[in-house]
Amino acid sequence: MDNIEIIVQKITDIIIQRLQKEEPRGTVTFLGREYSSIRTYYEKRGYEIVSVKDKFSTDIVIVTELPILNMNRIALGLPQTEDEVIIWERLLNKKDVIFLEEGMELQASQHVAPRALLQVLVNNKNQLVRYGASILPLKNFEKINEIINKEVKDVIRKSDKKELLTVEKVRKLNLQAGDIFEADKNIIITALARDYMRDLGVQIV
Repeated sequence: MDNIEIIVQKITDIIIQRLQKEEPRGTVTFLGREYSSIRTYYEKRGYEIVSVKDKFSTDIVIVTELPILNMNRIALGLPQTEDEVIIWERLLNKKDVIFLEEGMELQASQHVAPRALLQVLVNNKNQLVRYGASILPLKNFEKINEIINKEVKDVIRKSDKKELLTVEKVRKLNLQAGDIFEADKNIIITALARDYMRDLGVQIV
């Protein structure tokens, strides 16, 4: 090994050591009712539940109650209430927003709304996903001890070494909208791969 290789190796070792240092805990805030199962889900994954006053700066905002009028205004880019503005600004800044499927008023109105009106409402719901939000059912958070995301063992080998997750590797996972990808602490997700999963509607935890 010549001098250049030795220098490169030392620089690489320093970078890896810095990456392996303990990172600050992620934060989660609820907008609406707080579900114990969702709280437990994130606490078991090292997240801290923070107060409502921190709902813009927090890593993840979980909206557990969303009336139809609020959904429509957000989808049209016309937020009015404080919570709507916070959700809208987070979407503009590509910050994580999760809507609880059971907490959306639309779910209870699907069997009573006229067909034409229902189509408009469903389009507005889908618009939230296109903006970068995730819509997840409660059962995703209740499976505390199960692997919710797609199997990744054949694509990324979990070890003490840092592994780089690229768009190419993500495509091999066949992830779908609504999936939750649990990133191992040794996985470094590239910006392009993160954006790609966001566009798919995949939540990264």
